[in-house]
Amino acid sequence: MSERTNFERTLDKLKANSDMVVSMREPVVIDLASHYKGQLSGKIETIKRAVLEVRLIEFDYFYEKGESHRRIEPYFVIFQWSSWYVFGFCLERQDWRLFKLTRLWNLSLCDDTYAPREIPPERRDFNARFPDDKKLVAVFDSSVKYQLIEANVSIWQIETDGKLRLEVGYTNRDMMISWLLGFGNKVKVLGPEDIVADIQIAAENILSLYK
Repeated sequence: MSERTNFERTLDKLKANSDMVVSMREPVVIDLASHYKGQLSGKIETIKRAVLEVRLIEFDYFYEKGESHRRIEPYFVIFQWSSWYVFGFCLERQDWRLFKLTRLWNLSLCDDTYAPREIPPERRDFNARFPDDKKLVAVFDSSVKYQLIEANVSIWQIETDGKLRLEVGYTNRDMMISWLLGFGNKVKVLGPEDIVADIQIAAENILSLYK
């Protein structure tokens, strides 16, 4: 039996009853604990088994437009953009897809097997799938500068009143809106118009809860 990989040993630390952080016997500690760690490790183990046994997986998937049931040929699990994904060929869409594990429920291993496909080189470039082709324009209160730095945002223009004007590209619209809402009244979004409209609706809905 071959030696277990570092990744496999890391997964052991993600078991539902484990509160340990992952230490690689180096002066670096990685804490992978989260409120869904048990579900996450179970999903990864199921997908790993499916890939090794070349078997299909099926699941219910929740996304912006609603929900759907999918059957896919899984090829690997990746961690990118602060989230875990499974990459595979979707039989319903007849195309390569990434599925976020936290949006994936009722995962099951199918008896059906599949013949592995050749993955096109352009499909392996996951950053190319999410280009920074949209630009956010917003003005932040100077008191939240540390939060911008924490989000790895370090380039802004200082306005005459001391506020921070940020113009930055983004890829995930939903995540951008959630991030902006977290600043409350410490940010004013100037563009794009669709995000401004959604922020206004969210603010009105929040206000209506307290009327």
